[in-house]
Amino acid sequence: MNDPFAEPSDTRQAILGAAFRALCEHGYANVTIQRIGDEFDKSPSLVYHHYDGKDDLLIDLLGFLLDEFEASVADGPVTEPPGEDAAAAGEDAPEVAPEEAFDRSAREQLDGYLTAAVDPASLDDAYAPDERFVTVMTELRSQAASDEAYRDHFDRSDRVFGEYLERLVREAATEVSGGEDDVSGDERTVAASEVAATLQTFATGGMFRWATTNDGAWVEDSRRGIDRYLEAMLPLVETTGPDE
Repeated sequence: MNDPFAEPSDTRQAILGAAFRALCEHGYANVTIQRIGDEFDKSPSLVYHHYDGKDDLLIDLLGFLLDEFEASVADGPVTEPPGEDAAAAGEDAPEVAPEEAFDRSAREQLDGYLTAAVDPASLDDAYAPDERFVTVMTELRSQAASDEAYRDHFDRSDRVFGEYLERLVREAATEVSGGEDDVSGDERTVAASEVAATLQTFATGGMFRWATTNDGAWVEDSRRGIDRYLEAMLPLVETTGPDE
C-alpha cells in the first residue's frame, strides 16, 4: 500500500504521515509519540505541541483518512471518478482513493472490498490495504471496546462505508439486470441496505479473524459463501434509492 501522506501540504499532514508510518511499522501497542516523532522530519516537539497523546493523534489520523475517503465518493456513481466538486474538497490533501479505483465495475469493487478484509496479501494494487494496514486497523477498532472516542469514530466510519457499499450494491444490481426495469413490487425484493449491511458485517468479522489467527484455511470457503450470497441477492436488489 502506497503512503497516502507522501506529499503532505502542511504540518498537520506531515505529523499524521509520521503517525501512519510509525503505526504500520510498530503496531498500536508499541507505537509511541517518541516513535512517531522519529518519523517526523521536523522537530519532534511539534508532535507534543499539537497532540495530547498517541490516542488523540491516532484518532485524528483515522478521521483524516475517513474524511478523504468520504470526499472521494461523495457524489455520483461510484464507478465513475469523482467530479470537480468532490476533488476540490481535498485538493491539498494526500490522495487516498485515486481515479483509477473507479475504473472497475461495481461488482469488481465489491470483490476488492471483501478480499481486502480476508485476504489482503492477494491484492496486487498499490492503493489497496496491505496486510500490515489491515492488522493495525483491527488493533485500532479493538480500542473502541473501552474507549468512547474510538467508538465514536468507528460509528461514523461504519455509516460512511455502509452508504458507500449500499451505492455499490445498487450499481452492481443494475449491472446484473442489464438496466432492465427495477424489481420493486416483487415480493422477493431485497433492499440494497440489507445486502450492504451483510457485506459490511462479513468484512468486519473477516478482518478480525484474519488478523487474529494463523490458519487461513477458512478464507476460501468464506469467500465462496459470500460470493454465492451476492449471486443470489443482486438480481433481487432494488436498483433505485429511497429518494429516487
